[in-house]
Amino acid sequence: MPRKTDPARTRNYSMVLREIFAGPGRSRKEIADSIGISAASVTSIASNLLGGSLIVESAPVASGQGRPRVPLAIDADSQLVMGIHLGPRVTGIVLTGLDGIAKASVLVPHSGLDASTSFDLVIEQAQQLIADHAKGRRVLGTGVATGGIVDRVNGRIVENLGAGWREVPAVQMLAGLPQPLILDNNARAAAQSELFYGHGAREQDFLLMVITSDLGAVMVSNGKIRAGWSQHAGNISHLKVSDDGFICECGRRGCLQVMATDEATVRRAHEAGRMDVANYGDIDRLYEAGDEQIRALVADRDAFVAKAAATLFDLLDPGLLVIAGTPAERPETLTHVKSVVSEWAYQGATAGSRVVYSSEHELSLSIFAASIMVNEVLADPLSFLTAASELSADM
Repeated sequence: MPRKTDPARTRNYSMVLREIFAGPGRSRKEIADSIGISAASVTSIASNLLGGSLIVESAPVASGQGRPRVPLAIDADSQLVMGIHLGPRVTGIVLTGLDGIAKASVLVPHSGLDASTSFDLVIEQAQQLIADHAKGRRVLGTGVATGGIVDRVNGRIVENLGAGWREVPAVQMLAGLPQPLILDNNARAAAQSELFYGHGAREQDFLLMVITSDLGAVMVSNGKIRAGWSQHAGNISHLKVSDDGFICECGRRGCLQVMATDEATVRRAHEAGRMDVANYGDIDRLYEAGDEQIRALVADRDAFVAKAAATLFDLLDPGLLVIAGTPAERPETLTHVKSVVSEWAYQGATAGSRVVYSSEHELSLSIFAASIMVNEVLADPLSFLTAASELSADM
């Protein structure tokens, strides 16, 4: 087997890079002690990661009588990853460093367009974003996330109710984007981001809900994202949250899909006579202006989300329940959500105390998507190193 495809070598590179990612500032020796491989191997691997601009060194730090320790960290500036959230009407595109910090972003409206035309617009705007902001830096690949049911293995959107997409070969249609390209659903992308940059740093067992124009949930157990046997785990659209709500396309009344998405909130505003609301952006604007009727509608929406969260608590008993998406953009509403969960969950206030909002708010869905590609780099750094044949020996 060629050295560069040796599974043991790939595993060692991944362990070293993940250790640096999770705990920046440690020296080569500290990393070797932590992961249990030789200091010489870590030194050689670190040299290659430095040469490939995946990590950086800080100034040496004196450490008693011995040689100064040289702290290592992820290189957040030399290379980029792209994150794309394929929304039903608007797609967000972001360029980030490996640290998940946005460098540049753009929104691409495509309301009323079919998938093919929408994706062509996305490719065009993504290429323009790179031309304007990459500044010669390599884009290591693209993470793409969307709502609904996604077949990651075969690169297709099985169903996205909000967008009206079914059986869309998304990876094939987005071949004009930086490669490799990994497709996943919003909830799993958000969970990956939380593991890297958010609540996953302190709690490895959590359930994450994404509430936007799309809905989804994912369970993380012992730091592992659970997609389910057929990758369909986390479909929360048809959890019943109201006895007298709108009729869902499934034939039942009061499903989360028709009560708590962004579009459902707009529809409820129309039912209340608010024809000045054309889209969820108007809900945001009027909420900020202090409109009491709109604020009451948003509070109702948050209560529907909380009732669904209470059901999930009773079923799965996660260490934390993380809510990402539109509700999380208003941290001041978390107290209300906690109180409704406490009222409806069997565990009462114990469950309510374990509800948190996602750590990311601004550009969150696109940054969640970028984390898919960050994970790919961490899993197999050798694939992203340039001039692989010139790598020094490390085993």
